[in-house]
Amino acid sequence: SIGGPFPASSHRCHHKQKHCLPIPQCGALSISPLLFHPHTKGSQIIMDTTQKAVKRQASFCNAITFSNRPVVIYEQVRLKITKKQCCWSGALRLGFTSKDPSRINPETLPKYACPDLVSQTGFWAKALPEEFANEGNIIAFWVDKKGRVFYRVNDSAAMLFFSGVRTTEPLWALIDVYGLTRGVQLLDVKTPAFTVP
Repeated sequence: SIGGPFPASSHRCHHKQKHCLPIPQCGALSISPLLFHPHTKGSQIIMDTTQKAVKRQASFCNAITFSNRPVVIYEQVRLKITKKQCCWSGALRLGFTSKDPSRINPETLPKYACPDLVSQTGFWAKALPEEFANEGNIIAFWVDKKGRVFYRVNDSAAMLFFSGVRTTEPLWALIDVYGLTRGVQLLDVKTPAFTVP
C-alpha cells in the first residue's frame, strides 16, 4: 500500500506493480481539449476557428455535430446554449456514437439525429426537454460504465437521460443543434465525482 509500512522491496509491491503501471495512462485521453469535429458536421453548421462554438445558419435541421476525439467514461461534455430561436419546436439532441466521425462522410449525414441517426447501429441520442433550451443555460452530459447517460442543467442534480450505450468501444459525443437551439459553445471539461445515481 502506498505510504504504508512496507518498504519498496516488499513482495506486496512486486505483485501489484504490473497492475499499477497502466493507471497513469488511463487519464491521458482527457488531456487534450474537447472540441467540435472540424469536418464531419451537418450542412447548416458554421464553426468558429477555435472549434469550440457552432451555429446553425438556417432552417431547423441539418445541424448534427460530433466531438473531435473520444470522450472518457464519466467525462462531462459541457455546452452553453448561446443562441435560441423562436418559431421552431424541439431542442438540442445529445448523445454518443461509437462511429469515428473522421470515417463518416458529412454528405451522408441525415437531417435529424432523432429518429434518423439513432436508428442506425452505434448511435445513441435523445432530445433535451424544451424548457431547458434557454440561452445561457449550461448543459452537461456524460456516460457511465454501465452505458447510462446522465445530464445536468446549470447546477441542478444529475438526471438520468437514457441508457443502453455500448461502452466497450470508444465513444464520441454527438450534438444535434436542432429546433429552438441555434448555437452552442463547448466549455472546459470536467469529470464528475462517481456519485451519480
